[in-house]
Amino acid sequence: MAGIEEIKEVRLNKLNILKEKGINPYPANTNRDIYINEVIKDFENLENNKTPKWIAGRILAVRGQGAIMFITLYDGTGSFQGVLKLDVLGEEKLNLFNEVIDIGDFIEIHGTFFTTKRGEKSLEINNWNILTKTLLPLPEKWHGPNPLYRYCPMDILMNEDIRDTLMKKMKFWEVTRNFMKERGFLEIETPTLEVTTGGAEATPFKTYNEDFKLPLYLRISIGELWQKRLMAAGFPKTFEIGRAYRNEGSDANHLQEFVNMEFYWAYANYKDGMLLVEELYKKIALEVFGKTEFETRGHKFDLGGTWEKIDYTETVKKETGIDLDNTTYEEVKKTLERLEVKYDGDTM
Repeated sequence: MAGIEEIKEVRLNKLNILKEKGINPYPANTNRDIYINEVIKDFENLENNKTPKWIAGRILAVRGQGAIMFITLYDGTGSFQGVLKLDVLGEEKLNLFNEVIDIGDFIEIHGTFFTTKRGEKSLEINNWNILTKTLLPLPEKWHGPNPLYRYCPMDILMNEDIRDTLMKKMKFWEVTRNFMKERGFLEIETPTLEVTTGGAEATPFKTYNEDFKLPLYLRISIGELWQKRLMAAGFPKTFEIGRAYRNEGSDANHLQEFVNMEFYWAYANYKDGMLLVEELYKKIALEVFGKTEFETRGHKFDLGGTWEKIDYTETVKKETGIDLDNTTYEEVKKTLERLEVKYDGDTM
């Protein structure tokens, strides 16, 4: 397999060929008039009407040679097949494609939609233009570890699962935001730099304000103290979706910078809050994942139906023998040692 620098040199030569032919390899505009997800959604009408369209995207695959070739184009909304035929595209355009185009390049293609004999929804290409000539190849999974995979955008581009997870994350917060607004909660923004941290027990990131000569901290909660002040100011229902920062250890479940949501609700008690959260998660499950039954780490659970309510004090007593309402520090400490529970600190 050729090295990265060798591949780059070949692609630079192709870039020069385009320039010598008077073709701008990095045009500032595109003729695209429809996105791929729209094509997929309305394919039957587009095929029947035989209306020519421009679609654009990045080439992820090229198959075939000679008089007929197939390409896969991805535009961020979906993937679609384009078919280059010698008798439709013409010799000059087909030869130029073979001469200068590589997997990873961005192009636009024009033509009519049809279904192949194998049942593949496709675009029969009668014209194409370069949009961006790439100088480095996309990573190839079958060639083993590739340093390009360490570059986050390439990892996202080549890994459909990661793209899907990212889209679900965005949908998760969209559903959450709409849910809260529909129930009369006012979305607010509170400072991320604070004189004193509040709302949680965590080690903060420290910084310094040169203008006011003031030590500051990145917040460890999503505006808890500020939202409580807004309640005192007469706002009964508030929420914020934002970033929190905790200068502590990182693992698969904990990041030092993360997105969270906090809400505050006047004239409501913890039971009202429990019902609201239950309703929220059921809505997220259905709208983001289309289901309520899940399995993770070998554990199956269903968010549908009525959630079981577990009493904290009674559960601890059942599992450990400790009555939290009537115990001593020494008894708790001995129980933790007996159960081989690791903990930090030596205070209640």
